[in-house]
This record gives sequence, C-alpha cells and structure tokens, in this order.
Amino acid sequence: MKTIYYGRISTTEGQTSASQYEDAKAHGVDLKHVHVDEGVSGYHVAPMDRREWQRVMDKLSDGGVLYVRWLDRISRRYDELHRVMRQLMDMGVKVVCTLNGMEFDGTATDPIKKATRDAILAFMAAQGEADYLNRREMQARGIGVAKAEGKYKGRAKATDAAAVVAWRAENGASIAATAEHFDISPATVKRYCKEKKAQAA
Repeated sequence: MKTIYYGRISTTEGQTSASQYEDAKAHGVDLKHVHVDEGVSGYHVAPMDRREWQRVMDKLSDGGVLYVRWLDRISRRYDELHRVMRQLMDMGVKVVCTLNGMEFDGTATDPIKKATRDAILAFMAAQGEADYLNRREMQARGIGVAKAEGKYKGRAKATDAAAVVAWRAENGASIAATAEHFDISPATVKRYCKEKKAQAA
C-alpha cells in the first residue's frame, strides 16, 4: 500500500518545511512520496489550486495512506476540508495525523465506525476554521492597539514587480497565494504579471 506525506507552510518568511520532512521520515515515508506546498495559505488557497496537493491526489487515486501533521495542513476552511476528506474517504484512503496519531479510515465498512469517524472529522474541520479566524481577529486587535499608540508601521509592501513575478514563478504559486505572501491585492499581482509578460514579448 502506497504511503504519502503532505505538508504545507503558509509563508517562507521565518518558516521552513524541514520539520515536516523530518516528520515524514520519522513515519517511514520515502522522500519521493513527500509533498510540501510552501508559501501557501491553508485558508485562502484551495487544495486543488496547490501543485503538490494535486500530485498527492494523483498518487492516492486508487487508495493508500496519507500522513499529515494535522488536518489544517489540508485546509483551514470547514466546508472545504470536509469536502476533501469526504473525497479521500470515498477513494479508500486512510488519513493519519502525526500530531496525535488520530486516524480517519476510508476503508472502514462498519456503520458505527464510519459514523464516529465522520462526526469527529466534522468537529475537527470546524475547530480548524474557528482557530484560524480567532487568530486573525486577535492579530487585528493587536494591530489596532499598536496603531492607536503610534507604534504600528505596517508590513513592508512589495513595490518591485520583478520580485513578485519571480517569487510566484519559483514557487509555482497562485495569484491568491502570491498576493498574501507580499501583502498586496490579487489585482496588483495580475497587473505585475501582465506587465512582465508584455516586457518579455
């Protein structure tokens, strides 16, 4: 049975994927079956819009075991995570969370086990989105206090179109992921890409 590991980090600033590669190694997953999306938001970028997740789904099309650190690596949105996990269960995939050994077994046939699995899954998906939204709210409050005290300078904006386009190409990132990484609007990213393409023509 094939064994796959999927990891994701939302930003390449101050974060690396090294710990997730180590996690995969500790669980006996071959390096060629380790897939990590870097600089990709679990809230703003859908799983199927990520290059490495697409490869994971291709490999698991006929079943297997998928290791993830936690379900939020797949998605931080309730409906989205629930939908993807339902798809994995229907494909006969067993998803194992390495953080605590929790398993969601798509090969289960006993109705009670399936109902228990699905109930826990629904709760974990809801908790993941609630946690993300709570942290964003706390961050916004902190920024508000800092602004009121004149201490907030804001995140440095990316003004170099070439740097934005180059980062997107190097990371195979979507418009949304690039916009989030540089803290600019998706429209700005699109404009930069269009300008760069025109210059190259």
